[in-house]
Amino acid sequence: MELSALAIRVARTPGLGMLPQVTSQVLRLVDNPNASPRQIGALIERDAGLASKLLKSANSAYYGAPGKIKTVSQAISVMGLSAVRSVVVGQAYQQMTAVRGASKKFDRLAFWQHGLATATAARVLAKLKGWRDPEEAFLAGLLHDAGRLVMDRFLPNEFDQALTLSLERVMPLSEAEREVLGYTHVEIGDLLAEQWNMPESMREPLRRHHEDVSFEECPLGCIIHAANVLAHQVGFALGAPVLYELPPTVRHSLGIADAQYEGLKQAIVQEVVKVQEALRI
Repeated sequence: MELSALAIRVARTPGLGMLPQVTSQVLRLVDNPNASPRQIGALIERDAGLASKLLKSANSAYYGAPGKIKTVSQAISVMGLSAVRSVVVGQAYQQMTAVRGASKKFDRLAFWQHGLATATAARVLAKLKGWRDPEEAFLAGLLHDAGRLVMDRFLPNEFDQALTLSLERVMPLSEAEREVLGYTHVEIGDLLAEQWNMPESMREPLRRHHEDVSFEECPLGCIIHAANVLAHQVGFALGAPVLYELPPTVRHSLGIADAQYEGLKQAIVQEVVKVQEALRI
């Protein structure tokens, strides 16, 4: 299927290109510098599930006020707009992953583990580098392979061919995707991000997460590339067990000591195991 035809199918599918109305409106307001927290809060309150998710997040120990946040407006003030965006997109993403696809070889548990591992690593790397928004890094890490959910849904046979080719030739899955389809999950993920009205500040690093890009040129793209490699190195991967290494530009521009990477790898495994046990997966 041509990428343009796939884009049309995605745009017309509820839960993929067609986000719930409230979710779509909230994302537009969050990225509007003229929108007030009160406006955003009033909109979120129209969706009971989203409001509940936001309050639960705001009352977590992470924000230092467990059990004290009673309203959506308070939650927005405590969390900040970037974290609110993460919760909103995270809920939509969770709904998207719940839809069963048709691929026979796609391991959804492995996909979920890899996404969480990459997101966890991205958040820590962002903090180590003093990046302005570690939560944005976590969200980008979570979403970096979202295009594969679209492949599972609409291109199951081609996706299975790519998975098989990756294993047979011991090659990265993204290379196998390009050989089978002529494009990869990266391009599909970008059309999904466009449909979701994601800002360019998020779309660029998602497009470039397989590039050997410097932190100076594309900070978040560099972080997600490194986080993706680390997730593969600790065993949370799709496709063939290819040996992933940090490319020279990414490694040099991040400037993180090898010992810190080893500690980060342990933290990634612990976080994935902890969340998996909590969700009883």
